[in-house]
Amino acid sequence: MEVDYWSRLLLFVILIGLSAFFSGSETALFSLSELEKRRLQEGGTPGGKRVLELLARPRLLLTTILIGNTLVNVSAATLAALLTSDLVAAHGFSRTWAVIIQVGVVTLVLLVFSEVTPKILALQRSERFAVVAATVLRPIIWLLFPVAGPIEAMSRQLERIFGVKEGEFALSEAELRALIDVGEEEGALEADEREMIHSIFEFGKTHAREIMVPRIDMVCIERSASIRELVELIKSCGHTRIPVYEGTVDNIIGIIHAKDLLPYLGREEQEVDLARIARPPMFVPESKLIDELLREFQKQRSHMAIVVDEYGGTAGLVTLEDVIEEIVGEIQDEYDRELPLYQELDDGSYLMDAKIDLDEVNEVLGVELPTEEDYESLGGFIFHLTGQVPREGDRIQYGDLEFIVEKVQRNRIVTVKVRRKEAEASNS
Repeated sequence: MEVDYWSRLLLFVILIGLSAFFSGSETALFSLSELEKRRLQEGGTPGGKRVLELLARPRLLLTTILIGNTLVNVSAATLAALLTSDLVAAHGFSRTWAVIIQVGVVTLVLLVFSEVTPKILALQRSERFAVVAATVLRPIIWLLFPVAGPIEAMSRQLERIFGVKEGEFALSEAELRALIDVGEEEGALEADEREMIHSIFEFGKTHAREIMVPRIDMVCIERSASIRELVELIKSCGHTRIPVYEGTVDNIIGIIHAKDLLPYLGREEQEVDLARIARPPMFVPESKLIDELLREFQKQRSHMAIVVDEYGGTAGLVTLEDVIEEIVGEIQDEYDRELPLYQELDDGSYLMDAKIDLDEVNEVLGVELPTEEDYESLGGFIFHLTGQVPREGDRIQYGDLEFIVEKVQRNRIVTVKVRRKEAEASNS
């Protein structure tokens, strides 16, 4: 009797071990990332090949694991009932309490030793566990195929009925963004790396009009100007490429590179047709996506493009640097003297450049100002609200925000002061 008891106990331990193996195998094999699978493939080891072979038929693999796990769990539960029945009877428990104790013990053992613990261990060492599991599972799959095969076929049929397509799974952009944010929180990515990756997601959605230098801010020169005037213009603005127009800025005829003026230094008074020095301009529509624009810059070996509107007029210009800055952020050299687009004042208000993008305004102020196709900047938003050219000192109310026009130049809003009404009330 005692020998029979110990043999049952040994068999129970073996069954629990098998259950743990099946549970761990399921977790290890099906939690392998695409990167880990590729590493196994490139490694070329026999174990890695076995893992990939099994994962090539995921339904059959999962069906086999579940059948095996069910068989050993049922067997373990039955054996546990036999092992505990004599002990429970010896202590004089009623039938009801005997069942409760048996179920409680079996459930606890199966949860701890057959489910939770092996799955956690397999998740932590999924690649190594998967290689071992694949070696053991191959003969088990062959052994259980008479049962697992028909179940796999039924599973396929049900998937067809419910319209589930194989290989349909793919990470969405939102999920990838969430993974990147988690990577920063876990310390795997720096904050600037996270920002750069997020910028890449936006890169293919951004249009040329969103990053261009607007027409009113373009530095251009008339074709009839002299070399001396051109040299002085380059010295004053610091740009190395100057668009040349004839008659009006809507008629850009070329772009002059500063280095092309070297042969004329010392001969500034010589009359030269700037059109002869200028290089052919590159034109792009406002709607041009900047990822396409980058490829066009590379193809044409150009660093500047003139942006035209739907009527063919000049809307602005965009440079290769503008495009790259959308990924890496602002690039400033030792000659750049750009003022910040906004600065916080002592009273809690903000002084903002009217060119600042509304999305950035929303981020800085923590608000949700509406963006439309008609405008994308703070200045455009104020023009939209007023319906006319505002004067310096004009105050525009919008929700709990007050916009004060600080500076207007040639019918163009230059700077705007933005403050919240409650902040104003608290200061007074």
